[in-house]
Amino acid sequence: MTINLRDRRRLQTAREIQLAALRLSLRHGYACVTTDSIAAEAGISTRTFFNYYPNKQAAVLGMPPQLDSCAAEWIVTSTGPLVDDLACLLGRMLEAKEIDREIVRMIEQVWDTTPELMAVFRNSMDNIALTLGGLLHTRLGPDRQPEAMLIAELATHALSHAVRQWAADDAMSVSDIPPMIVRQMRQVGHLLV
Repeated sequence: MTINLRDRRRLQTAREIQLAALRLSLRHGYACVTTDSIAAEAGISTRTFFNYYPNKQAAVLGMPPQLDSCAAEWIVTSTGPLVDDLACLLGRMLEAKEIDREIVRMIEQVWDTTPELMAVFRNSMDNIALTLGGLLHTRLGPDRQPEAMLIAELATHALSHAVRQWAADDAMSVSDIPPMIVRQMRQVGHLLV
C-alpha cells in the first residue's frame, strides 16, 4: 500500500498526538490529562487535536487499523483456506497501520491503571469484528451469518492477543503476527473437536 506525502504527514501528526497523550498519561495519570494538555504537549492547537481525535481516549489508543476496500473484496472472493486468508488480511491491516511496539507497550501501561480504556479498545475491536463478520457472511453464504460473526470475533481476539505477544517480544517482527493468529485459531478449533 502506497500513501502520498499528505497522508504520511497526517499519520505522523496523529502519531505525535498519540505519543503526547501516552506520555502525559504515564507521567501524570490518565485522569489528569485533558485534550488541551495533549495539544500543548504535541505542539498543536486544541482545534487541530479535534481534527485527528474526538477525545482523549481515542488519542491514547490511536487510530484503529482500517480494512481497505481491495482487502475487503479479496477476503470475500478468495478460495484459500479461511484461517490463512483471515490471518493474511489482519496482517495487511497491521502493516498498513505501521504499528509501533513502544506505543503498544505504553498503551498497555496506561490501560493497566485505567480500566475504562480497555472498554474503548474492545469497542474498536468489536467494530472491526462487525465489518469482518459482514465480509465473511458474504463469503460463506446467507445461511452462515452466526458462524461468520463467531469466526470474526475469534479472529479479532487472536489479533489482539498476537499483537500483545509481539509487543512483549523484541525478537518478533510484525510478519510473525499472521502465523501466530493462524496457530491460535487452529488451537481453538482443535479444542472444540
